[in-house]
Amino acid sequence: MGEGGEDRLEGYTRAELVGVYEMVVKAGEFEQARAAVMLLKGEDWGDLVLPIFIGEAEARAIARALYGVPTQRPMTHDLIVNILGALGVRVERVTIDAMVNSVYMATITLVQEGEGSRVRRHYVDARPSDSVAIALRVGAPIYVNENLKQYAQSERGFEKLRNLYEP
Repeated sequence: MGEGGEDRLEGYTRAELVGVYEMVVKAGEFEQARAAVMLLKGEDWGDLVLPIFIGEAEARAIARALYGVPTQRPMTHDLIVNILGALGVRVERVTIDAMVNSVYMATITLVQEGEGSRVRRHYVDARPSDSVAIALRVGAPIYVNENLKQYAQSERGFEKLRNLYEP
C-alpha cells in the first residue's frame, strides 16, 4: 500500500500531474481571455494526457504547490489542509471520476481515525482543480477513472504552452 492510500483502485489508474499551463485565447490580434490547462497522465497511458481546463487562479494555486512557491500567508488550499490537520483528518486520495455535461467531477477521500481501530471515510465532491491543489500539498495520490482516457490527447499537442512557474 502506498503512502496516503492504495496503490490500486479498481477502474482507476494512478495519475501524475504533468504540469499546469497558461493559455491565451485570441480572436485575430486581440486577446480575449486567459485560462489554463492541467495535464494528468495515467500510469499506462503512454503519450496520452487528460487535459482539464481550469481558471487562472486555480492554475496558480496548483503551480504554487507543484513548484514549492512560498506565500506570505496561507492561501485557501493551504488553509483547508491546515483545518483538516487540526481536526485529525487526512487526505487519503483524490479521484477524477467522470465528465458530466462537459464538466469533470472529482472526489476527495478523507480519513478520520477514531477510537480503537475505527476509521471513518468521508467522500467530498470537489472540482478537479481544487482536488489536485490539495493532493499536491499533502502528497496524496491522484487517480483518474479509466473511462476518461477517451478524452485524453497526445502530450505533444501541448508542447508550445507556457508552464506556469516552471523552474
